[in-house]
Amino acid sequence: MRLTVGGGEFQKPLEEGAELLLGSTHKSLFGPQGGIIVGKGGAESEVKGRQFPGLVDNAHWNRVAALIWALDEARRVGGKYAAQVIANSKALAKSLHEGGVPVKCSNYGFTGSHQVFLDMKDTREIENFAQRLENANIIVDHGIRIGTCEATRRGMKLKDMERVAELIVRVYKGEEPAKVRREATKLRRQFNRILYT
Repeated sequence: MRLTVGGGEFQKPLEEGAELLLGSTHKSLFGPQGGIIVGKGGAESEVKGRQFPGLVDNAHWNRVAALIWALDEARRVGGKYAAQVIANSKALAKSLHEGGVPVKCSNYGFTGSHQVFLDMKDTREIENFAQRLENANIIVDHGIRIGTCEATRRGMKLKDMERVAELIVRVYKGEEPAKVRREATKLRRQFNRILYT
């Protein structure tokens, strides 16, 4: 079986020497919540030998059906989706950087994946900023990692990422989250269709 990672937009770990590839089935893939293990032929017995009493107690056929649907969806439109996710991540990171928000890896083009990492080290500052964003209806994880998968899936493009960045910048610069919340909610309501499906 030939495995395409990230719609062909990402590295090829199994071809580059990795024995195992671990991932989730519910983030970039948009399948049911769970994990996935893909590996080279010799790794199967090693993985099975370490699964005691086992990671799965039964098949959960509804989950298997949902996963098959998600994998087929990725096979059909995964390349277009992955390219747009990465383009959106780059646009978001660039706009945040230009707005004064510290973004990691500016000298490397910011990102080559679905995530933008902010360059903040003080734990209190990170927690405060993440909470202020949440109060503005902009949800990020508390390590300040911003993903573009869901926004892309809902149809956002490069210009929309600039609008998202503008809202984040305003919160970063101290604007009242309640004021930004109205605009964030209004922007989100413009994207109600699910694409790449």
